[in-house]
Amino acid sequence: MMIILYLLILFPIFLKKYLDYQDSQRNRVYHTPSESDHTPEYSTHDRNLYYDQKSQDYFNRFIRCLIFCTYDDKKFNSVADCLSLTDIGDDLRIFSDREEIESLFRNNFISEPLRPKIADFKKITDEVDEEEWYFESIDLSNDERWKKINAAAEDVLTEMNIKERDFDFALYVPR
Repeated sequence: MMIILYLLILFPIFLKKYLDYQDSQRNRVYHTPSESDHTPEYSTHDRNLYYDQKSQDYFNRFIRCLIFCTYDDKKFNSVADCLSLTDIGDDLRIFSDREEIESLFRNNFISEPLRPKIADFKKITDEVDEEEWYFESIDLSNDERWKKINAAAEDVLTEMNIKERDFDFALYVPR
């Protein structure tokens, strides 16, 4: 009988906490600046500042993505419990966001002469559909597109003078 009484007392308290939490999540506004947002309150400088503050994170994701794209099927299979093609496909979205890439150039994380190689890498990765990343339907040992992605990623990392191609998966958190 006491247990039921305690439950009746505690239930409204936890219900209120849960509903308050739901309200706080609903009231959050996530606003990433868009290209069409040219109001005086939100200038180009402010938009650049927004991306510049996160440029170290973008650079880490950029390098991580390139490293993962250098893996052949054997190396990828050895880390398959920590990494999936879906994660790589999600990370490749950085190449589609012009503002994120521009912040890397603007803040000298990437030198300007690498711009054509990065554009080529983006073209090569765009050959793989989003569904193929998501459903992991790419055959890493035989797919010619993956071999081109491998070579292009290796080329960009070499140009950036990044010699380490291993990754500490203890630090990896998919986006």
